[in-house]
Amino acid sequence: MSEISYLEAKELTLEDYEDFIEDEGFSPNQAVAATFEDSVLMMKKSHKVYVSVMVNLSILSLRQDFLPDYLLEKQESLKMVNGLNEEEQSVYDSDISTLNQLLSNQKFEIDKDEEYKLRVNMLLEQY
Repeated sequence: MSEISYLEAKELTLEDYEDFIEDEGFSPNQAVAATFEDSVLMMKKSHKVYVSVMVNLSILSLRQDFLPDYLLEKQESLKMVNGLNEEEQSVYDSDISTLNQLLSNQKFEIDKDEEYKLRVNMLLEQY
């Protein structure tokens, strides 16, 4: 199996999120957490996949006016990603621009859950 690209990881993240909302009836908060957990294994295989999932979950959250503390805590690790082709780089740059704009608006609440944040850190030991 070949490595998942930044774009494929983004598509999978968005599809997963929508499935949890539409098919499972999850709230946006629940859908973000479920999508994160669904993505852990593929994130651990590639830094660019990690960045894609975390950036896009952050954007999805911020568009719903919240940001889980575990995503906020990881924002610095999303600033650099290597090995993107030209198309991926363009999408990444656009995603980072959108993310930075949403963060700068500061029109969101930070969802704090210390127990879940510990779980996230355990699942993502290397990051």
